[in-house]
Amino acid sequence: MSETPPRGPGARPAGAEATGAPRGSEPASVAALSHVAIAVREADPLVEVLVSALGASRGEEELLDDGALRVVFVHLGPVTLELLEPRSSAHTVAKFLDTRGPGLHHVSLEVPDLVGRLAQAKAAGARLIDETPRQGAHGTQVAFLHPKSFGGVLLALCQAPSTGPGQAHRPSGR
Repeated sequence: MSETPPRGPGARPAGAEATGAPRGSEPASVAALSHVAIAVREADPLVEVLVSALGASRGEEELLDDGALRVVFVHLGPVTLELLEPRSSAHTVAKFLDTRGPGLHHVSLEVPDLVGRLAQAKAAGARLIDETPRQGAHGTQVAFLHPKSFGGVLLALCQAPSTGPGQAHRPSGR
C-alpha cells in the first residue's frame, strides 16, 4: 500500500499543474519571462550605458517588420532587455515614442502553447491586440494582449519554434 505524501501550504493536488488546474483542462502556463522591451529613439547609446554601468552583454540585433523596426537584445544575467528602435515614422513603436516618449514598451512572457493561451485569454474576456500569432525576433511567434486588460501593461506572449513545455527560449549573446 502506498502512502499519500503530506500536503502542506502551497501543495497542489495530485495531477495538478503549476496553475492549480487539473491536467488537460487548459493550455500549459507561462514558462518564463522572455524579455522586457524598452522603446528608444536610438538603441546604441542605451546599450553602451547598460554594458558600462551594469555589466550587461550585447546580444543579437534584428530588423523586423520589413526593416521598419530594429531590435537589439541586451543580457543582464537571467534578464533579457529588448531595445526597440523604429526605423520608420509610420511604425507603431515610433507612434508610441511620439505619444509616450522612451521607456517600458511591453513585457514578454514565454509560453509553450501560444494559440491555446490566446484562446484562453480571449475566453476569459481579455482584449487581444493579435487574434493570431505573428512573426517575432529569433523566429518566435508572438501575440500582444491589450494593456487595458492587464493593469495598463502591454503584454506579449511568445513561443519559440523549438520550445517544449518548461523550456524557455533565450537568445544567445554575441
